[in-house]
Amino acid sequence: MKRYTLSFIVLVFAIGIPFLLINPSGKDAISGDERVTRVMLTDALTTAIRIAEKNYYKPIDDSNDLFRGSIKGALASLDDPYTYYIKRRDHQRAVENLYNAEFGGLGIHIYNDHRGFIKISKPIPNTPAALANLQAGDYITKVNGKQIHLSEKTGMSRDDVIDLLRGKAGTDVTITVQRKFLEPFEVTLTRAIVPIRSVKSTMLEGGIGYIQISGFIGNKDGTEVEFKNALAVHKAAGMRALILDLRNNQGGLLNAAYHIADAFVDEGLIVSTRSETNDQFNEEYQATPNILCPPEILLVVLVNEYSASASEIVAGAIKDTRRGILVGKKTYGKGVVQKRYELPDGGSMSLTISTYYTPNGTSINEVGITPQVDIDLEEPDEIENIMLRKVDSTDSVENFVSKWIDDAHQNPGEMPKDFSLLEPALPKLQQTLKEEHITISLRWLKQRAERLFNLYVGIDQVVNLGYDRQLQEAIRIINADEVGTYLNPTPEETEPPSTTQANVPLEDEVITEE
Repeated sequence: MKRYTLSFIVLVFAIGIPFLLINPSGKDAISGDERVTRVMLTDALTTAIRIAEKNYYKPIDDSNDLFRGSIKGALASLDDPYTYYIKRRDHQRAVENLYNAEFGGLGIHIYNDHRGFIKISKPIPNTPAALANLQAGDYITKVNGKQIHLSEKTGMSRDDVIDLLRGKAGTDVTITVQRKFLEPFEVTLTRAIVPIRSVKSTMLEGGIGYIQISGFIGNKDGTEVEFKNALAVHKAAGMRALILDLRNNQGGLLNAAYHIADAFVDEGLIVSTRSETNDQFNEEYQATPNILCPPEILLVVLVNEYSASASEIVAGAIKDTRRGILVGKKTYGKGVVQKRYELPDGGSMSLTISTYYTPNGTSINEVGITPQVDIDLEEPDEIENIMLRKVDSTDSVENFVSKWIDDAHQNPGEMPKDFSLLEPALPKLQQTLKEEHITISLRWLKQRAERLFNLYVGIDQVVNLGYDRQLQEAIRIINADEVGTYLNPTPEETEPPSTTQANVPLEDEVITEE
């Protein structure tokens, strides 16, 4: 296999390759009914849309949506949750977030507060926003003169605001900023290339490195480069063991996943793909000898039921080659590969092209990968779970936290950064929820409030050991020198065959920057 072909395997965007869903040739008959040709069906579709445009009982805002709906229906008839139509804006966002791992913009993380106004939670260092001294807590009230407010009345969404802020690098955008205690002011910024990050890392006690990969992105300088840099820092610091966290990682580019697995495996097969209809999608991806993480560094991989697709490629390679152990819950089980085809309307289609197999020749599709150490996260009991779902269905905690931050923000440029100052106010929130017939313990209320607080004030908390039982267990296994025990179990300890589990569709491209 030629290495350069990896970049075009899934999820990959075949930019500039128009793909027509309907063959215009009148000679092609539909299988099973030679009296009906594709020209007839094309005419039938056009006629049906024309009739609907003329006679539907309410005005049709955009008749093009009827044609897009027909594309969606055609792909849905394949009964494959991973084959679908992507609208123009979503396609462009996916190109930026997943394939390029960068976009033209200002470099800010934003969120909407309890009143629907957009606030900055964190300017990214060395970006136009940071260089212009925009700060956490600043409100963005206008973009190029357009008022910014999220509500049913305005119909504006956070994605709409992101579209206004993003644009071609080198172009200007003027934003109106409201900073507490100051008069509103305008600032004109020149958009620049902003990288999207998919890797977080830190060094835990006892020489244990921790690297979290949220998605596999970037055709060039994406996940692979970020991972190598984090690994090099940990090795220079004397790392003796590594915890690779792939939990909630729903996939991404096969190329990026291959290179991450190749960092641990120095020979043999990492993954293979097979198609029943097209030999060009039959590929074998072999390990290279230039290993980046040597075998003397103990390896534990954290997975859960939301580890899918590309993350399962990495987990499967590490498990099958016995390079490390998996801790957590059985993975999602998405063992099929997609390719992106751009369509003439600016949208695209995701099409399943092959099945992939782990080094042992196993297809994990709809089955998943069972970890050597099965352990749940600490979870609330059944009643509290019901209450938490009620909380999550409202904006109560978000509104409370954002209002507390706004009230506690007493000086320009000095956002509150200490969550312990908010904690004494949580019983008041707890009582308010109780009056709404939602009874929840302070422990789980604190967890949700702290997560939101960190997001809103720009604190990047890499791990939270107090609530993470799976991470605690990984650390315990390393410190107890039990990795080898799980890699070499006795016959009585070997796991039974996995059983098929029902799945719901997951998106591969889940990387969001703001």
